[in-house]
Amino acid sequence: MKLQFLGTGAADWPNPGPKVGAGRRFSSQCLNDHVLLDCGPMALDAMNEFGLDPNALSDIVIGHPHGDHYDFATIAAIAARRNPDAEALVLHLNTAAAKALNKQQSELPDNLRVAPFQPGDAFSCGDLQFHALPANHSLERAGERAAHFYIESARQETLFYALDGSWLPSATWGFLKTKRLDLIIWELTCGDKDDWRLFEHCNLGMLKIMTNVFRNYGLLKPDTQMFCSHLARTLCPDHAIFAPYLAEHGYILAWDGMILNTGK
Repeated sequence: MKLQFLGTGAADWPNPGPKVGAGRRFSSQCLNDHVLLDCGPMALDAMNEFGLDPNALSDIVIGHPHGDHYDFATIAAIAARRNPDAEALVLHLNTAAAKALNKQQSELPDNLRVAPFQPGDAFSCGDLQFHALPANHSLERAGERAAHFYIESARQETLFYALDGSWLPSATWGFLKTKRLDLIIWELTCGDKDDWRLFEHCNLGMLKIMTNVFRNYGLLKPDTQMFCSHLARTLCPDHAIFAPYLAEHGYILAWDGMILNTGK
């Protein structure tokens, strides 16, 4: 599985410009060069910087429709850059958000297809199978539900993607407890601080507890790699300080542009 981080920041980073400089863009990832996982207003800038071709994309998957994870103008701009004869780009979106978007049919590009889903649903993106799982993260629109994802490649490599959310809901644990995970992307919005935002985000203490539960119940392999992303600018130290500190606890601090290619 190939994983590239396009952005690793939470929603309190500066508004998108030509570059965020030494900071972080809003969180977004590209899987196997063809699936964009979350797409906020900084995603296209990141694709340009890191040389990702919009024509290579087959799917865009949105975990929840907050503005730092979901920006339709950016998605439409990505679709507009694709070759006219390319297959339609599939946008996987929460059912309630998809209904709101479908009311604006005249604004949908012809080469973009909306595929609604809810937590509990499964869907395929080429060689990747997604299982949407409930996330503990509040949303504004009635009927919207945030999702984490359990993702399995055609070669049976597994990734648990957990942005955004606080403690995992029991239904998500019920699904995961029989799985073995190769990769995990944890959110670490609150850094190592006890901040009010931990009621829908994580700090390091929470990650350590959930990781220990995963380990105690056999979800982790000896070589499972765990990454931290979605860091709040106001709550987390600079990368050079925080990365070695997290490494002592078994976590890899992701950065914008970071690539992992397991070769599996």
